[in-house]
Amino acid sequence: MPKPFASTLSVAGFRAVRSAGFRPLRQVQGSSVYHVGWRRLPQRKMRRGLQPQRVEAGQILGTTQYFPRGWDTAARSLSEGMWTELEQQTAAFNEARRLALERLRDAAREAGAVAVVDLHIRRGRFGHVRRGIQFSALGTAIGADRHVLDDGQMLPLTNLSGAEFWKLVSAGQWPLGVVGGTSVLYIVSGYRTRWARTRFAPRSRRNQEYIDYTDGLNHARRLALAHVRKEARDVGAAGILALQLDLERHDPGLFAGERTDLVVAVHALGTAIAPIEQGSQKEMYYALDLGGR
Repeated sequence: MPKPFASTLSVAGFRAVRSAGFRPLRQVQGSSVYHVGWRRLPQRKMRRGLQPQRVEAGQILGTTQYFPRGWDTAARSLSEGMWTELEQQTAAFNEARRLALERLRDAAREAGAVAVVDLHIRRGRFGHVRRGIQFSALGTAIGADRHVLDDGQMLPLTNLSGAEFWKLVSAGQWPLGVVGGTSVLYIVSGYRTRWARTRFAPRSRRNQEYIDYTDGLNHARRLALAHVRKEARDVGAAGILALQLDLERHDPGLFAGERTDLVVAVHALGTAIAPIEQGSQKEMYYALDLGGR
């Protein structure tokens, strides 16, 4: 009697995978618990760089005036805020995700799979370790009787469901892998936002946009997507499907002057695809039953 398999697929997804000429093998997973290194928050250093600088106005006038460093740029930053990427935290999130996906890929290869579909990634703080984060990847390894991956061929991962995977293959496309990117940004609030968030301040009663928060979030998203595009280019992808964006917001709350500052993390994840006849997947085009009935 054959051993029953476990799968993350729905009934419709299971039927679609079978129709495409594949079969579910088993549920596979990979995890990584990662320690985020300590780094001093940049708020104080950045504000010191914006402090007025003493400049001699000239020997003829014989006076001393104070001008903000950077002139108009510094004045605008003081009013509207500024941001900086926390590179160490960003690198930690990206590395933890990569390790979790690599371990899932190894488990799928041991099962004799040709791909992993219906991939889900969960992340969060690891409560037993200070500054610890955890990534967990879970998906369904699928196999095919008519194709075996070469030793040097990377096993593709996708966050597409079984039904979406079948439609992708039927359209002549093949998933190359899951591509992702994370950017962690520290947003220094400007005086405008600080005044607007002051309790009982007249400005706090108006409808208004927090420009510093908006600009910081937009830039964090652009940085995360740039990392996704880089990973897609590295695997030779023609496009990215099922792109997901998630936002985490943290309040530094270390000092009274930082209560209006924000730490935001934007996570992006999608599936890189390419035509089946492109590159190493040309063999796949002729070897597999694509369900074109």
